[in-house]
Amino acid sequence: MEEEQSEFRRWDQLHPDLLGLIFINLSLQELLTVIPPVCKSWSKVVRGPHCWQDIDLFQWSIRWKPHQLDRMLRMLVTRSSGSLCSLHVAGLRNDSIFSFITENAVSLQVLRLSGSLISDSIVKQTAQRLSTLTFLDLTCCPKIGAQALEAIGKYCKLLETLCRDMMFLDVLGKVEVEDKANAIAGTMPRLKHLDLGFHLISTEFVLNILSRCHQLERLIINVCVSVKLDRNFLTEAYPNLEISLMTPVLSSDIF
Repeated sequence: MEEEQSEFRRWDQLHPDLLGLIFINLSLQELLTVIPPVCKSWSKVVRGPHCWQDIDLFQWSIRWKPHQLDRMLRMLVTRSSGSLCSLHVAGLRNDSIFSFITENAVSLQVLRLSGSLISDSIVKQTAQRLSTLTFLDLTCCPKIGAQALEAIGKYCKLLETLCRDMMFLDVLGKVEVEDKANAIAGTMPRLKHLDLGFHLISTEFVLNILSRCHQLERLIINVCVSVKLDRNFLTEAYPNLEISLMTPVLSSDIF
């Protein structure tokens, strides 16, 4: 009987890496409230980096107040101990928490920050810490401008996907300056997916990007009412490019 029992290991004696692989399938609430009281070894695992390589706080971001979100982010990013690869959060309200993330998440590959109010200047200052990024979502981040985009392009050489959808009210009455197009086209040559929905951009803006981002596979410029491109021209000039273009279409003779 003792020999048979010795073939099995107790759950609390499993290697932390194995426990981490199991625990990552649980919800955030379960990780923070259910697992820690079970035993010391399980509590130690969820307090370490094993469960925090992928942090998704999107749904919680909507419910929490800004100071609660900041506190949770600081705790979980600290627990990741530099192993964080993917972070999904919405509605960051200050630059200090973004700076903290970039300083302590040096292995980030995927960063989603939709609806955040981080400034152009803080992104410019910290972009060099995000050199491992391949996917960046800055949807509805109204304070992000050309300087931030240029810094991202300069330091994030592995970046393949950039999402910059905006809300209509955020761009209403504003004029998109061409330096944003130059920042993307001139510093992000490896982009494969670019999303620029609801921008007040010009046709020249888009053509500049198309002419310089040669690795683009998908371009989304939906509801950019000032962009007037002929679909036949696009198909002939960029046969390998998938374009989502919900804008007025002109005849091909303008080209």
